[in-house]
Amino acid sequence: MTSSISAAAEFDTARGIDLENETATFLQELSDVQADLLSVLHRKREQMVANDIAGMQETMNGEQALLDRLEQLRDSRQILLNNAKGKGLPADSLQSLAKALDSETTQAEGLTQKAHSARDAMRHIQNETLTNFVLAQQTVLHLSQLLQIIATGGKIKPTYEAENASNQGGTLVDQDA
Repeated sequence: MTSSISAAAEFDTARGIDLENETATFLQELSDVQADLLSVLHRKREQMVANDIAGMQETMNGEQALLDRLEQLRDSRQILLNNAKGKGLPADSLQSLAKALDSETTQAEGLTQKAHSARDAMRHIQNETLTNFVLAQQTVLHLSQLLQIIATGGKIKPTYEAENASNQGGTLVDQDA
């Protein structure tokens, strides 16, 4: 009876180590993709500022490949969490799984820290993406204002005019507008 208990404990430990290795591998891959994506986002912002259209197109292709890789990692994450759930470990997040693996095995070194770093890197990526979005929107706004100045010769009519308000129609009412 003792040998079957120790064999079961060894089997559970081996499964735990496998899950630990899978988690460590996943977190390393995620970290690598995040670092590459941060680099791409930084390069893209510099290209937007420099108005390097050809460079931005090339960068966007690389960015798309990284986004595709992130989608694959998201699917791998779900499989990893499902495996953890099947083994009775927390499966609500990588953070909780890493914490459980750190406390269960002595061989796990820093899974919790790696998961925390991955979460922080994802927040940084979100901030960089938002920064690039705002920069792009500001550029579009600036260009639309320039087009309006060019189209009107710099003489913009007021939207609301107090005098002769009744004489003003619109394109839906008057043919000459």
